[in-house]
Amino acid sequence: MPRYVPMAPRLVREPFHRADWVYEEKVDGWRILAYKNGARVRLVSRNGVDHTQRFRDLAMAVTKLSARTLVLDGEVAIFDEHLRSRFDWLREPDPKVVSTPPVFIAFDLLYRDGRDLSGRSLRDRRAQLEDLITTAPWLSLLVVSRRTDSRRGLRSLSTTTKAWSRRTRPAPTKAGRLAGG
Repeated sequence: MPRYVPMAPRLVREPFHRADWVYEEKVDGWRILAYKNGARVRLVSRNGVDHTQRFRDLAMAVTKLSARTLVLDGEVAIFDEHLRSRFDWLREPDPKVVSTPPVFIAFDLLYRDGRDLSGRSLRDRRAQLEDLITTAPWLSLLVVSRRTDSRRGLRSLSTTTKAWSRRTRPAPTKAGRLAGG
């Protein structure tokens, strides 16, 4: 199974619109790649740190996915009672405050059942990801907006959303280096 490096975000001065891009809600969490090979799952940070033991329930949820082998690119986050992601709670949870358990929010499917999907369009990978994740506990999909007017759309989003990121829809990714913005 290939090893992947998560796509790094790139800061831009102002929102822009391009027809071939999708917009994703920015979640404050830990970037994690989930590698599944049969019943074995590893949750690895972008720095190469293995967090499988820390997030055992998430690893168990990934084992229940129908694909025998896969690589998911996503973020592990904890949300407060207002459903805002709380980065600081990943390291030191606050038991006095209502929050969710850690949730793996998947936004890309890079590999599935022995096939590297990184050369396929984001649209195709996203469709396969949606089919895979729909019934898994503690796994979720990142909210995607296909708004055509991103400048107006970004200003009208929910106040719980701090930021949105964009990725080009048709750009393929490569093992070891992910394309996009």
